[in-house]
Amino acid sequence: MSDLPLVDIAYRHVRQKLLNGDYVPGTLLSENELAAELGMSRTPIRDAMAVLSREGFVETLKKRGILVKGIDIKELYDMFDLLTALYVYVLDAAEPSQYEDALPAMKQYLDNLTAASERKQYREYYENGLLFVRTLLATSRNLCILQTFDMYKDKIQYFVVLYRTVNSPNRPYTSKKLYLDVYDRLLQGNITGAKEAFVASMRNNREELVRYM
Repeated sequence: MSDLPLVDIAYRHVRQKLLNGDYVPGTLLSENELAAELGMSRTPIRDAMAVLSREGFVETLKKRGILVKGIDIKELYDMFDLLTALYVYVLDAAEPSQYEDALPAMKQYLDNLTAASERKQYREYYENGLLFVRTLLATSRNLCILQTFDMYKDKIQYFVVLYRTVNSPNRPYTSKKLYLDVYDRLLQGNITGAKEAFVASMRNNREELVRYM
């Protein structure tokens, strides 16, 4: 039996399903059904849903259930812009020795996402991509930068996993090329090239989102 409080168990259970793409936008969840599934009362379920609501994943509809929300495209634009600015800033500010130390971990995440793309494991693919860039950001040793990234990374993962699952299951894994380009350029000491790769990817993401709309 887990030592975690029931509300944490409920929160993690539902959040995991959201990030896996098991609950698509528009799905109505039931407190009663979730309580029965997890073997607990409705109170911790309700408290867990309140946290997920504050995070922007769900909305409680009076007498109807809990609605799984989508992500506003404008919000996603803003998140991509912000994270790209963080990547560029960190590359501008970091000493070569800082990111050189991070290259082995980045290579491991790159290998993991490559393997996940071959197995068509969407969540693992995007999760390792986000860990790849988080490792780069961590070279700044700036806690505020990491906290900002962590604030948005799950929402981005939630959107891209759902987008691929629902709209484009056979779409090529294009972000793999970005991470490989960034890694190779950093390996060569080409910081300018790594920054250019991130900026170009942001533009491509915007074009992709326009098509999605």
